[in-house]
Amino acid sequence: MRDLLLISAVSLLLSGCFSVRPAPRYTTAKTQQTSVVRELETRKRGGDQRLRRIVGKYIGIPYKWGGTTRSGMDCSAFTRAAFRETYGIELPRTSKQMYQLGRFLPNRQELRPGDLVFFKDTFAGAGISHVGVYLGDGEFAHASSSKGVTITPLNNPYFTKRYAGGRRIER
Repeated sequence: MRDLLLISAVSLLLSGCFSVRPAPRYTTAKTQQTSVVRELETRKRGGDQRLRRIVGKYIGIPYKWGGTTRSGMDCSAFTRAAFRETYGIELPRTSKQMYQLGRFLPNRQELRPGDLVFFKDTFAGAGISHVGVYLGDGEFAHASSSKGVTITPLNNPYFTKRYAGGRRIER
């Protein structure tokens, strides 16, 4: 008798679980007009002007190795933040990891605004050790160990001899 009561109780509980309706999806036409969705759509189409505007908000932030906040950030943290805010795309944490993404662009002439630019054997160490975002007009934005977040000509002698190539991340 006790087993029968237990089985009845369990089956009652389970039948109640099967009647629970799933939560509604949040992608209906009505909710697509929310400000968050509009912002993500804007980021997806982020252009050259948006990139420069976002980079401008970071200029002057001090360099801090391993730093990820506005009180101090390194080159990969800056690149991640600028890319996330401009295009809504999350990049990996380190320049070495970022170097594995997208399509390799060996020639500087192929670069377009928003491409990642990589450097090797810099102050930070051997191999791929520095990353920035190409802005166009021969300039890139990056977090410099001496100046913090700044814009530098790609033909700067220090960076010219350390240039490892660019990567285009599809957006």
